[in-house]
This record gives sequence, structure tokens and C-alpha cells, in this order.
Amino acid sequence: MSDRIRVLIVDDVPILRAGARGMLSSFDHIEIVGEAVNGVEAVAKATELRPDVVLMDISMPEMDGVTATRTITAQVGEGVAIIALTVSDDEEDVTGMLTSGACGYILKDSGPEELVRAIEDAHAGRFPLDRHIAEKMVSRLARTTRRPEVQTLEPLTPRERIVLGLVVEGLANKTIALHMGTSESTVKTHLREVFRKLAVDSRAAAAAKATSMNLRLGDPKGVDY
Repeated sequence: MSDRIRVLIVDDVPILRAGARGMLSSFDHIEIVGEAVNGVEAVAKATELRPDVVLMDISMPEMDGVTATRTITAQVGEGVAIIALTVSDDEEDVTGMLTSGACGYILKDSGPEELVRAIEDAHAGRFPLDRHIAEKMVSRLARTTRRPEVQTLEPLTPRERIVLGLVVEGLANKTIALHMGTSESTVKTHLREVFRKLAVDSRAAAAAKATSMNLRLGDPKGVDY
């Protein structure tokens, strides 16, 4: 089995697709399996090629990156990690991508090493965020999250706290299930409850909120499942 990370590049600007391909071509463990010029083509190629990682632009004709991300997440599932690769640092774009299923957000002025690190992180189940974007997210959470909310949140069960803790560590559902000795469907059920109780719509948002609110997370050792 190949250890190479299979990447699909999605951007409507040819020179930017060529630039991303050129940046990644010198890394032996990265394989570009295809390119798409809009969201419609991105959905089709992600479904056909099943890449490990998709680099997704946001503003594109026919179907934008947010809609394409939501569609790929629904149709392909967790087998593909989607990273927004864009010039936009607008909070609505960041929120739109992360709540639609993207696991990361990187700006197009990033260097080759930073882009490759983001691809590696996404493939490993982590949440790569441009430092500037991460700072804006933390600032937004600080503005919108009031201290009393910690007391009024519906409490997480011990199992939900364990699942959330493993999500914060960057583990995918299948790995969490193996780690906890339970089924993947049970993990998904716990995660849906975590999302509901934290009022978030994505793994990245749940991890960010847990970190910003300093929530007490569980230890899977010694818990009976």
C-alpha cells in the first residue's frame, strides 16, 4: 500500500492550480490525483477519485466551495479531508467552510512547507488552521462566549467528554472507536450529542470551543463501554 497522500486541487484560476501543483510536486509523499475548476466538478472528481485531501477554493462559478464541501462531506464521508485554500480571511467564509465539513483553513500566501504540513495534519485527522485565521477564531470566541455559558451548557456525559477529548487530539471516528473499544456508530451518536450541547456544527468548531472554554475532558482508561 502506498504511503503517499492523494490530493485533489480545486480552483477556478488555472495559474493558481498550477502554482499549487508546482509547490507540491517536490514532495515525494504528495500525489496530485486531479484538478477541478468549480464546485460541481470538485464533487464529481472527489466522488470518483476518493482523494485523501481536497484543497478547496471558496469563490468559484457554478458551485462555491462551501456548497461543494457540504456535498462532498455528505456523499463521500470522512474518507476525504477538505482544506479551504483561499485568499479570504472573512469570518463568514471561515465559519461557512468549517461548519460545512472542512477540517482546515489555509490562506493562499502560505509557503510550500506550511501547505504540506496542513495536508499532513488533515490526513492525520487534525485541524490545520492558518495562524491568522486561528487568532481571529479565538478572538471571536472570546467576544461571543460569556463566562456564564460554562454554567448553563447542558453537561456532557463521561463518554461524551472522552469522545470530545479524542476529537481535540485529532482522532477520526474509526480510531476513536478502536481506542474506546466501541463501535463507530456509537462514537457518531456521542459526537452528535456533543455538537448539540456545545451548539456547534463541526469537529473543528467543537475542538475550538472545548479549548477556548477550558472544558474538562475525559480519560478513556478504565471506563466501561
